[in-house]
Order: sequence, then C-alpha cells, then structure tokens
Amino acid sequence: MIKKLFIVPLLAILFSFCSPKKSTFETDKLIGVWSGLLFQTESKYDSLVLSPATGTTNAYLYSKGKETIHHLNRKGTDLGFKDATGLRFDAFLSHDEKMLHGVLTHDLWAQSLNFQKRGMQWVAKIHKPEIIDTDYLVYLELYKDSTGSVQANIQSNKENRELHFTIDKVLVEGNHIEFKITNDRFGVSAIYDPEKKNMSLTYGNAGGKREIQLEKLNADQLKGYLPRSPHENYVYEIPKAPDSAMPTASLEDVGINKSLLDLMDPKNNKNLEHIHSILITKSGKLVFEEYFHGYNREYLHDVRSAFKSMASLAVGKAMMLSHKLQVENAILDYYPEYNIKDVRKKNITVHHALTMSTGIQLEDEDKMQWEHEDWVGHKLNLPMEHEPGTVYEYSSGGSHLLSGVIQKSVDTYLPLFMYDELLLPMEIHNFQMLTSPQGRGYLAGSFYIRPIDFTKFGLLVLNKGKWKGKQLIVESWMEESIKPHIKGSWPKNSDYGYLWRLLEREVGGKRMKTIEAWGNGGQFLIIIPEIEMTITMTGGNYNLFPEMEDRPFSILNEYILPAVQLE
Repeated sequence: MIKKLFIVPLLAILFSFCSPKKSTFETDKLIGVWSGLLFQTESKYDSLVLSPATGTTNAYLYSKGKETIHHLNRKGTDLGFKDATGLRFDAFLSHDEKMLHGVLTHDLWAQSLNFQKRGMQWVAKIHKPEIIDTDYLVYLELYKDSTGSVQANIQSNKENRELHFTIDKVLVEGNHIEFKITNDRFGVSAIYDPEKKNMSLTYGNAGGKREIQLEKLNADQLKGYLPRSPHENYVYEIPKAPDSAMPTASLEDVGINKSLLDLMDPKNNKNLEHIHSILITKSGKLVFEEYFHGYNREYLHDVRSAFKSMASLAVGKAMMLSHKLQVENAILDYYPEYNIKDVRKKNITVHHALTMSTGIQLEDEDKMQWEHEDWVGHKLNLPMEHEPGTVYEYSSGGSHLLSGVIQKSVDTYLPLFMYDELLLPMEIHNFQMLTSPQGRGYLAGSFYIRPIDFTKFGLLVLNKGKWKGKQLIVESWMEESIKPHIKGSWPKNSDYGYLWRLLEREVGGKRMKTIEAWGNGGQFLIIIPEIEMTITMTGGNYNLFPEMEDRPFSILNEYILPAVQLE
C-alpha cells in the first residue's frame, strides 16, 4: 500500500556510547552548516519507444538498459497497454499523426510523457519523479549559544523538519556527537573526523538506519538551506514569459508599488523559511516570479489539496463533453459495482461531493491510503453522519468520489483526460498525479505541477474559462463553481463554492472578494477578480499549523496586497 511521501515511518532507534570523554578536537571546527543526501529516488524506467512511427504496434520500455516489449492496443487515435501489475501506458495521436502525447502509470503514479519522432520511432524520456524524497538533502547547522555550548538545527531542502523533531541538546564525546531530539522515534548521531575534516551522520527511523557523509558548506553554498543568501543583493527583474499565453510586465506597469520588494530583504529571510515560490500576475501579465531554497521554474511541486479546485474545473470540462453529466446526478450512478443499500447514500449527488457535504463519516486519509486497496469503496462504506447537503465537512475521500464520475462520463483514463483536455491546451506539458490501486486518478491532492502552470489556472478563472481565445471550459460552469453553495468551517462561516474557498481580503486598503485554492504545506492560489490579479505560493511547511498559513499570509497581507495601487 502507498506510503505518505511527506512522512517518514517512525521507530525508536537507540544509540549507545562509550564512557564519556572529552572531544579530541576544538569544537569550533564543527561550527557551520553541513549537508549531505539523505534520500534519493531514482526513476524506475529510462525511456519508452513506440515503433513503427506510423501504424504503431509495439512499445519498448527501457529500465537500466533492459528492454521489455508491450503490444499496443489501438482504437482510432488512442493507443496504450496495461498489465496485471498496474503498469499502464495511455496515449493519443493527433489526427495528422504529427504529435503524440501520453501518460505512463506505475507504482501508483501517473506522469506525462512528451514524445519526439526520431526516424521511424516515437521516443520519450521518462523523468525521475519529483516526490518529496527525491534528492532529499539534509542540512545540519552547528553553532554556539551565548554560553559557548554547541547547539544544532537540522533541516531539509524539501520540507520543514520541525514536523518530525527538533534538536534539544548536543553532546560531544571524543569524536562522537550525540543529538538529543524531541521525538524518541528517531535517532541521530554523528562522528567527526578531525584529520579528514568531514562528518558521518547516522540517521535512524522505521525504515532502518542510514549513514551519510556530510560536507561543510561555504557561505555561497547555502542556497538550499536558506531561502536566499543573506549576502545576496536582490535586484528585481521582469520575469521571462513562459509561453505565448502569458506576457510579462514590470510591477509598476500594472500598478504595483515596488514596496512589495521589501519582502526580498535579507532581514525577512525568517518569514520566507520553507516558502518555495511566489508568483504574481496582474492584468493577465506575469510581473513577479521568485523561487527559494534552491527551487526553480522547472521544478514540479506538489500542490496538495489545492488540486481539488482544479478537479472542480475538470468536472466542468467533463460536462462540456458529456451532457448527461449534471450536478444533480447521484454519485452511486457512477459506481454500480458497489452494493450500497443505505437510502441516504443513494441521495448523495455530484453537487454534494463538490461542496464537501456528502454526509458520510469523515475518513482518515492516511489509513484510507495505507490500509485499503479501494479508496472509493472505503469512503462509500463508512456510515452516514448527516443528511447529504446539510453539513460542510472537509473530506479528501469525498472529493475523490468525483474520479469515477469524470472517468465514466468521458470514457477516458482520468490522468490522460486531464492531460488532453485541460493541460495541453494551456501549454502545460509536465505533471505527476497520484493514482489509487484501483487505477483511479486521485482528485483530492498529490498532484505535481510547475508553479508557473499552477498560476495558469488562476488566469483561466479570471478569463471565465477562456484560454487564448478558445472557451476551454464553458462560462456558465465557471460562474457556478465560484458561487457560494455552502458555509465552510475554515475560516469559520466562510463561503465555499465548488471546491473553491470564497473569501475577502484587504487590497490596497479596500476589501475585495477572492477565490482561493489551499493545499497542505503552504500551497495557495489566490485570485482577485476585481483587479485581475493572482498570487501563487508553494511551500514545505507540511502538517505544521499555523506556520502553513501564517507565513504565506503574512507575506501576502504585509507586502503584496498593500502594494497594489488602486485607481
């Protein structure tokens, strides 16, 4: 069963040491930031080759030089294969057969593939997945407090380690360093070699024990540890246009005061801890795009539950293609394989799933994914607690019920539908999507996308479903999805649309309505229709409250929104 990628399994790891003895070196040699690679996820597959390019019949999947051959099933311009292990490939050719786009699914993840025609073959490189433990660097900072005692802080480039533990005390005995931490389910120790001037870190948890080599970093090597270098003089530059659909401009061109740039002052580094990106558009133009902790434009980021709002748009797109799909339709109509006898569950509609009001008992999302093969079945078989439509209760399992609704309405594998009908028209070519063991795309979160592409969904909302002059999603759905349908629970008594939070914020001294998508860890897309503005943020403060919201919102309310100059 799938493990939550942002939580490392836990276990008590005990370390024993010899009799206390004084350090064999000057502890000043320890002072500084040390770093090493704790985890690294590799790509299971290297490339996929389809042959021949015309009348394609076979797929050649390569893994570390080894080739496996899969016969392709073809129906019109659609082609693919799947086996009993869950490995599957789904793709579609353009009608002129000049372009091929596909999705490879394995180990409960679907990822986009971009093919190029080379001679008589279609070839796609399979990139390493950008999950949380891909290239997971650990940073160990050793410093001396006011009493001269050695203290330490441990962090990563991906997430805020305070979710797991902090270091309370450092004991140096000989060349051995023991770290007393706030969670006895972990164990951390190190050995310093004064001759080689390097450090070996031992890190233990339920997954076993890892020993990694740490390198002491110079001041110019702290890019992943600190949000920004404290010695770097920030110079604002107009962002580069990502594509033809998103022009750029300066802040002043769109009426944003440069006081906003105070957030980039090194003294504000604390506020930017585990903020990974901030992007701003106004009047349809990209005016601010900055990344922190070593992130960059091309890095795919997990937008977590903010993807629920994108799922709402996917429902609207499915309605355009299948007029039989209506919000009044019963959810169980799309799941005839389940023998559900509760009459109240038969009254749960698509509308209820879109408004977090199915009335089904709230699931434990972690247990749902770790302990059950069928996530939809698990949710549907929980007892009813409320009449459908009467009580808002935030539920990932409830919103995931929409997966079968979309997939059966459009008769297309959900990740491929997302790619073909929503992403590619917006020039979005790279994504990763969690899938369930039942082969359903997970609509509640764990969707990886570039922040600049996440921003495009905000522009799509502002343009009422239109993209580059084409009505990508019907305007009536865009209007319906951002109307208040129920009162949410956080913020208390706030309005909630179809998987969108509908709030108010003070912009340039004036209260304005906003449309917002929120995700665990600090993933936010904030849309302000009155001034045609979007703010995108991504971060790594997973499961940390109130840091998850406080840091991004303090930046938003202290620097970004006050800088907007109203006419």
